[in-house]
Amino acid sequence: MPRYFDDALPQIGSADLKPMVKAWGGDYKMRKEECIAYLRAAFKDPEKVRDTLAKLEPWERNILAIIRKVGGVIKTDDLQLFILIYGLHPPRPMERYRKDFIREFFRRGLLISTRSSYSVYSETDHGDGICYSDERILAQVGETTYKPFDIQSESLPGEAHFRPPTNVMMDLMSLLQSIETLGGLRFTQSKTMRVGDETKLRRAMKWEDNSLEIDGFSFPSPLKAWLEVLFIAKFLTKNTENQLALAESPARFAQRPRAEQMRLLVNSFVNTQTWQEREGQALAYLYSRNLLAGRFALVLALVALPLNPEGFFSIEKFEQALFQRIGYDFSFDHLPAYPYFFREPPQEQAAKIETWKQGIRANWVKQSVPWLASMLTTWLYFLGLVELRMDGKTLIGFRLTELGRETFHPELASDKPAEPGAQASAQPAWVVQPNFDIIAYLDRVSAPQLAFLERCAERTETHKHTAHYRLTRESVYRGLESGLSPEDLLKNLQLGSQTELSQNIQVELREWASLRERILLRRKARLVEFSSAQALKAGLAQGLTGSVVAERFLLLDSAPPVSGWHTINYAQNLPPNLTISETGLIHWKPTLSHDLMTAAQLTQWAEPTPEGNWQLTCASVTSAIKPGKKLSELLS
Repeated sequence: MPRYFDDALPQIGSADLKPMVKAWGGDYKMRKEECIAYLRAAFKDPEKVRDTLAKLEPWERNILAIIRKVGGVIKTDDLQLFILIYGLHPPRPMERYRKDFIREFFRRGLLISTRSSYSVYSETDHGDGICYSDERILAQVGETTYKPFDIQSESLPGEAHFRPPTNVMMDLMSLLQSIETLGGLRFTQSKTMRVGDETKLRRAMKWEDNSLEIDGFSFPSPLKAWLEVLFIAKFLTKNTENQLALAESPARFAQRPRAEQMRLLVNSFVNTQTWQEREGQALAYLYSRNLLAGRFALVLALVALPLNPEGFFSIEKFEQALFQRIGYDFSFDHLPAYPYFFREPPQEQAAKIETWKQGIRANWVKQSVPWLASMLTTWLYFLGLVELRMDGKTLIGFRLTELGRETFHPELASDKPAEPGAQASAQPAWVVQPNFDIIAYLDRVSAPQLAFLERCAERTETHKHTAHYRLTRESVYRGLESGLSPEDLLKNLQLGSQTELSQNIQVELREWASLRERILLRRKARLVEFSSAQALKAGLAQGLTGSVVAERFLLLDSAPPVSGWHTINYAQNLPPNLTISETGLIHWKPTLSHDLMTAAQLTQWAEPTPEGNWQLTCASVTSAIKPGKKLSELLS
């Protein structure tokens, strides 16, 4: 919905409206109602808007361009930070004047606060609040510009680390395919993911631990990070069944231009709130908002780097250049206040200011620099946007990869959408061996081809230049369930290998597809359980219709169930029907919900007793854990 100033104007005091009218060419002596009418007419007049913007300095127009770039609404402290990052502002007389740049924008009717009070003089309203601009003004503002960092790339010692785009895409396809295979992610009433779904997704991604290691770099809590990122990017959406499900298929995602994919993911990582790059040293809640601003500042700083793909940028020189732009105005935690003076002589004032500056710098090195380094070694590296130069375990430099330059500089990106399907390449993208193993060459395989492999094969190994997959009955079923036909499966395998598939591969895959066609999966089925086969026959004699399953179950037709029968909806959580004592004795109350699942689940963890109860023992729990089950599954 467009944002206009019209509805906010009546809430602004007359003393604040008059400077706005004057800035827009009106009479300063108008009454409040006349001021409002004049401003509303001015905002509607494209020529009047153009004339007003023409009076602005280039750096002032850039401020409006920044606001437009972030969607027209911005926290005023963030706006101050972005102005400093872009570097196109007049010099400030003292570091203490942090809010000088936008004060006049309120007075001239170019910005308005979202607070209930619209006083342009209130520090809380336009210093710590949220402001916005009229979309009719922003429509005539050009693109943002920035002052490049005065830092040169150089040849640095040490070992280089980077992730090829195909490795990045392979991991993304694996994650999206795993979520699709699970049929979405279910949540409990407390809005936490169900333990079973979380366990399955962790196993599918091999994220058993709470940290992922990529080329020696630690990525904490990858599951938490990626679920929030995909949700912010709108690749995951909540459906009516309180599930997180994919908004588009992995194959559709793979067809997006790669720079577009990365921009969406970068924006989402910048805006994550529950995940932090250094979870072992997480910021306190009071300063967590600074983390989002710090990520945004780093991204803008990467944009402002010279476009020189040859050398690396020293991390030490980079952080010093960034500090010179924002260090006195921004910190990831508490920012020491500017010293207060009362009748001190100039020499003492200068000494206090110098001490304050030294404290600011020391705090930056201690707090901000490690956070910046963690951003480079976690999501920016995972996405393949930066190449890192390491001296042992110490980060000493970095540079943007080709994908990074395309992502942060859209003018360089070749945003041609990938062709649909597993397209043929100049050389074979993979080799399909007679034993059902597939060796994919990462320098040849395309994003849609990777999506195809993740869809219908199991990845077993990943190396620097190759990825190994295996066709299994389960993986082929998964591909067929997702919509592939047997003919498409064979055709795409052959296109990628550019050679005829071996006879046994073709025969076996067709046989697996044929077996699948004999399996009938019923959704939303209504099944009636009888106490015995004789009771089932009696029910049929009384008019029930359906298909007999085993000896005691009847799959009902469209007729409704008999009134008064106890029904269980397996699509929802089962009602509480278990009590457990301190000795591990589990009492099941089947009268509450005589379902088909509880007994089977208890059998995996406990031993039945003659009284019809279940007993947790050391042996029963140990035997359940050995195959890979976790105690969290039992507790859930």
